[in-house]
Amino acid sequence: MSITRDCAQLLEAGSRYHVHYGDRLANHLPMVLIALDKLGAPPDCLRHAFDRSTPHLQPRPASPVEQISDPVQGRNREDRFPSVLNYYERQLKQLGIAKCLQQELPPLLPSMATAAFHGLIRTAYGIDARHLEEVAMGLTYWNLDYHEFVSSDQRIPASPAEILAAVARKYPDIPLAPGNIADHMQSVTGQPGWMDTPIQPQQIALENIAQVAMHGYLGTGDFTLLHGVTGCHALRLVLPYCQDQETALRYFWQGLVIAYLSTGPKPIQPVTEVEVGSISQRQREIVERALSSDDDHVIKLAYSALEEFHYYGKSEYLHIFR
Repeated sequence: MSITRDCAQLLEAGSRYHVHYGDRLANHLPMVLIALDKLGAPPDCLRHAFDRSTPHLQPRPASPVEQISDPVQGRNREDRFPSVLNYYERQLKQLGIAKCLQQELPPLLPSMATAAFHGLIRTAYGIDARHLEEVAMGLTYWNLDYHEFVSSDQRIPASPAEILAAVARKYPDIPLAPGNIADHMQSVTGQPGWMDTPIQPQQIALENIAQVAMHGYLGTGDFTLLHGVTGCHALRLVLPYCQDQETALRYFWQGLVIAYLSTGPKPIQPVTEVEVGSISQRQREIVERALSSDDDHVIKLAYSALEEFHYYGKSEYLHIFR
């Protein structure tokens, strides 16, 4: 079983809450529960996370439910949320997770960075937990907040890190609209000359994007770029179900560039190599930090950092809380 019974029961209890609350803030509860469970949290820790989160959440609409045949009909339509969720639930039950994702991901990929990557991230956590309802909720969230960012498709012979530095030089000070991360990202695409600014490298690979995302966060400590780290982890879980993986990578990279520029952009300080004395001890410290925290982002960041460290073997991930 991918998650414990305690976690599964709390996910079921939490499924009555909407995917966001307040002014389009993400409901992190299911992702936090799965992250804590994967980190070995005891039942009382899971219950604490549930109890501290639910007071500020909002019930999701349960009706009316129409038998729609295409979730596009529910994009950015709050009133269609129950119908779109029902659609994805039916597809998952009929096809299973793998075939459903292969069928349903292509039309969602252009909005990879929607809601600060949270549709992608919640879908990935559902995959990680092998939990059909969470996959359905993630896809519904992705579809509900569907938004495509525009940019040049031109590819240039430069690395992702070099491209990030170049766009920062071109746009050293971006005035941003008020609002949340998604609003700030939208401001970037309205800058003079944006559509003539090449941001795509000729060659693209997830490992390179993940390294840029990690260095971007470590070099700035910026909250927006934290989502680049958790987003890369999520993309790695979703990518095997994408028939056109390069397209998925390029949409994610586009979102990461825009997210970085929406930070100001902040200068990225060089990440100095620091030796890890005891890898096991450092991993335990990260786990303990997560299990003792009431900050949803700390918990998710700890889980993503450890998962990415286990996958890539790069020590930077063990300095996530330095």
